[in-house]
Amino acid sequence: MDFHNLSLALYEKWERAQDAIEASGLLERFFDKVQAYYCEAFLDNELTWYETVYGQDELQEFKDDAIKAGFTFTVQLVDED
Repeated sequence: MDFHNLSLALYEKWERAQDAIEASGLLERFFDKVQAYYCEAFLDNELTWYETVYGQDELQEFKDDAIKAGFTFTVQLVDED
């Protein structure tokens, strides 16, 4: 196989891979921004714990942990700026 045919075969394989990625939607999911939340937990009205969490799953974990430990909490949406 000469260089030209090899190059053409590699290019066609690359195009098929790009088409498969595009069809699967993986690229769009990769570039989706995850929302950030600033969370504070209070015990007896005293700030005891704070953290920034990313996404709904981490936010729910924070809420569950705070409630389980007897904390009250606040959650603020972090601006994307």
